[in-house]
Amino acid sequence: MKIKDTINILVNNIVKIISKWGFTKKGLLKNSKGEWYLFCQVLLILLHLIPPFPDKEYLTYPINICSIVIGITIAIKGLTIALKAFTDLGDNLSPLPYPMKESILITTNSYQDCRHPLYKGLLYISLGICIFTLSLIHLFLFISLGFILKSKALKEEEKLKMKFTEYESYIREVPAIIKNIKILDWRS
Repeated sequence: MKIKDTINILVNNIVKIISKWGFTKKGLLKNSKGEWYLFCQVLLILLHLIPPFPDKEYLTYPINICSIVIGITIAIKGLTIALKAFTDLGDNLSPLPYPMKESILITTNSYQDCRHPLYKGLLYISLGICIFTLSLIHLFLFISLGFILKSKALKEEEKLKMKFTEYESYIREVPAIIKNIKILDWRS
């Protein structure tokens, strides 16, 4: 098989997946399925790669080591949560806050204790990076990511209520992202 054929197959498969998720050119321009939430989410995640400010050189050795160990531990926990949630969603995974037509409601495994474990995992990773770097910029990114993920989750829940009648009772019983933190658990 030629390289050109392999690239065409790869591109066609990517287009199929993106179409299955509901992406369209029109949607990207008009945010018809929450594409802008996804764009902001990805941008904020990528911005975590920028260097910290202020620099940690002024910190004493024990504080610096503690921040590194705690930050890495929290980030690994977040990665574990996100990977488990990703696996539990299976074919229902969509990066957009709109459920796919053929999707089913997942309320088991990582979704039985948290309605949005992928977002929880991303927030843990962001918090871990923030603690690891002890950076004001990364604290701002963590808070901004929390705001975007909550907004995206609320939009997603609005659509899930329309698609699945049992979603209302699921909302009452299961915390949104982190239990007992009002801004991340908006149950009535």
